[in-house]
Amino acid sequence: MGNGRGYALVTGASQGLGAALALELARQGFGLLLTSRRADALADVGRQAGALNGGRVQWLAADLFEPDAPARITAWAEGMGVPVTCLVNNAGQGLWGLFDELSLGDQQRMMRLNMEVPVELARRLLPRLKQARRGYVLNISSMSAYTAMAGFAVYAASKSFVLRWSRALRGELSGSSVTVTAVCPGSIITGFTERAGMQALDRLARRFGTGPAPVARAAVKAMLKGKAEVVPGLMNLLTARIQGCLPDRLNERLTDTIYLRRLPRKR
Repeated sequence: MGNGRGYALVTGASQGLGAALALELARQGFGLLLTSRRADALADVGRQAGALNGGRVQWLAADLFEPDAPARITAWAEGMGVPVTCLVNNAGQGLWGLFDELSLGDQQRMMRLNMEVPVELARRLLPRLKQARRGYVLNISSMSAYTAMAGFAVYAASKSFVLRWSRALRGELSGSSVTVTAVCPGSIITGFTERAGMQALDRLARRFGTGPAPVARAAVKAMLKGKAEVVPGLMNLLTARIQGCLPDRLNERLTDTIYLRRLPRKR
């Protein structure tokens, strides 16, 4: 592929889908600027990616919950002196539980990571992306963006924000060299269920979920084709299309059956 694609900045790149996206982008000829909180794991992904793209990888351990993190990451990326042509907003968090039982602070932190950080990074990097012959913004949303989800109220709403913001931003950039793609995956076997406090759903997620590599391939492929939106996996795509044909209340009842009724109740 050569060096013509420039460099992609990937958040949350130390594990799961973020790591898979980094490796797929490296296979497609991108240089990489990787960031995550986990320094050791990030370095390991960086070494793997470097073996795929001729060593054109740099990484920075950073905590996106820190208020100045997006500004520091942007300054670091611009200071590398390389053409930044792609932003991958992958870092995110999910919390499973009743809205009035989950910590307000934890939910605010999730909103910060899932919504504010992608917006800030995109706003800071867009001037540089516009300088590229072809620039890309790849935002990781979720199938939960398509319906309200009791037990996942704020998480699902945050992913709906990512999807709608992505499509609106795409429209605003239609006359430029930059395209925006939103990825709406279903369950991915990455340890998300454990981190989200969803151990009661872990068996279900493993039964119907998929590994991160196929999702990463579908995401990068859609991005390079300039698509607005992609739901990786045939069954997930069919599910999303069926949801689009059903009344909102019916979709909400179906998700209640899966998520709300399995939610462990506090005594």
